[in-house]
Amino acid sequence: MPPKIPPGIEYSIHQYRESEPERSGQLGIAMPESAEGSLPVVVCIHGGAWAKGDKDQMAWMAIRYAQKGYIGVTLSYRLNHEAPIPACIFDVKEAIRYLKHICSDIHADPERIAVLGYSAGAHLALMIGLSPKASEFKSDAYSRQDSSVDCVVAISAPADLEERFKSQGRLGFLVENKSSDANFIRTISPLTWMNRQQVPVLMLHGDQDRLVPSYNYENFASRCDDLAIDNFELYVNEGGRHMFFFKEQKITQPIVDRFLSKHLKPHAFKL
Repeated sequence: MPPKIPPGIEYSIHQYRESEPERSGQLGIAMPESAEGSLPVVVCIHGGAWAKGDKDQMAWMAIRYAQKGYIGVTLSYRLNHEAPIPACIFDVKEAIRYLKHICSDIHADPERIAVLGYSAGAHLALMIGLSPKASEFKSDAYSRQDSSVDCVVAISAPADLEERFKSQGRLGFLVENKSSDANFIRTISPLTWMNRQQVPVLMLHGDQDRLVPSYNYENFASRCDDLAIDNFELYVNEGGRHMFFFKEQKITQPIVDRFLSKHLKPHAFKL
């Protein structure tokens, strides 16, 4: 359902891609009514196993960041039954390019953009952050812009799809002809795209997450060590399950806020 908009905040819907259903190509943009200059941007990406959900799920978070002096954005993308993976990766990268295209209209700084995602949304956030130049996932829309961002927050992220494939023998959320295609699975796995020059990443995960097991953050952290990456931060919630972030917000939200402030450097702001 549409979000409740608090005083001092403007919230508008943008159609960044013409698609069916219409919802799957939309952004919700929250900004302070008194915004001036160019503010940093926090893009929030919903979860739902690539199969359900839309931008309204994370609108509250986009609005929260608008209240803190950011431009808060929440986006939708095509779900698996609407267009199979990797359509969702194409969509979120296109959404970032669209944002850069309209930055001057919404008081946004194209050089200070963070992507924050939960679960399947965290997978998409990592794919945005780690593969900005990948031709495999680039549409022709807004081609004068790129999809690079400045940092990534990944909550309960399926970061290593190859490991999941090895343990299950197939990935059931993919279409039949791709579910056992090792090369395709490698291409859509964030771990594949890790590199020494990657943007800062904050990963938050519960060590009792049965839906997205601990090897996802363990393998990501190990790969960071192998590559001597020093801009990776990891918070592991002891006893936390898949929804720990939302149940422990007094602990988890300040961790994210500090990371975003460190890398986006927002100016002091009052509504």
